Amino acid sequence: MSRGYNARRKAKRQEARAAVKPEGQSRPHRWLALVPVLIILAVFAVVGILGFGASNGVSKEQVQQEVTALLDGIPQEGSTLGSARAPITLTMYGDLECPTVKLFVENYLPSIIETWVRPGALRIDYRSLKTDTSDEEVFFKQEIAALAAGRQNEMWNFALTFVREQGEPRSGYVTNDFINGIATQLPGLKSEEWHKDRADALLSKRVALGVYSGHTSGLRSTPSFLIRLSTGTINRRFKRVSISKELKASLDKDLVALQKETSADFPRLMFNGPALVGG
Repeated sequence: MSRGYNARRKAKRQEARAAVKPEGQSRPHRWLALVPVLIILAVFAVVGILGFGASNGVSKEQVQQEVTALLDGIPQEGSTLGSARAPITLTMYGDLECPTVKLFVENYLPSIIETWVRPGALRIDYRSLKTDTSDEEVFFKQEIAALAAGRQNEMWNFALTFVREQGEPRSGYVTNDFINGIATQLPGLKSEEWHKDRADALLSKRVALGVYSGHTSGLRSTPSFLIRLSTGTINRRFKRVSISKELKASLDKDLVALQKETSADFPRLMFNGPALVGG
């Protein structure tokens, strides 16, 4: 056969193959395959616009509203929440990245605030205790940021917002942008003053003192608590000892329930003060 004949036969075979499109390779099918990807990208775009920052899918706006409502009208001073004349002080040791602290803040703290703090029977004092934050530098940075907000009496707003919006544990989510983002959710916080106070070495010492006092008290998990009777002038309509007993029983119950929700931490409750006897 001639070369021309073979060339013509080869050309016809190529034309025939081109005329038959294999199933699943048409342009419409390729376009349909892209649709799910585009939908996913659109969902992420909407999430970004709405500002979903908490790990449970609650929007930042909702977190801000709930934290503000919980703390509204309750006096704050530095790291404390509640009346300075409250007969009982509850020292709470926490790590802002601790998932168990998040469970406590979301499921148990609101009841404590409404039952004991808001009526003036209890004052809560926050102390830093490193447990779940893997990087010590990051730990100091986030705890100092909370205490710096406390210079403007908004430490609890900062801390509760931070905890509610925790990311995946040990994922490195706590960056300068994350910390600054928490601060922007506190409408009353003066940003310039807050940034200046974050550089104050005294706040770093406060964080270190919290860690030291927690360790000397034998505390290794967060949240953990110390109950003590307040000294000085107190609100006489409350009986310190009876309130201490009721509070201890209530917290004991909460911590037992909290331990059932997590196998990683074992929160402790201790009493630091005179024996709970008398009236």
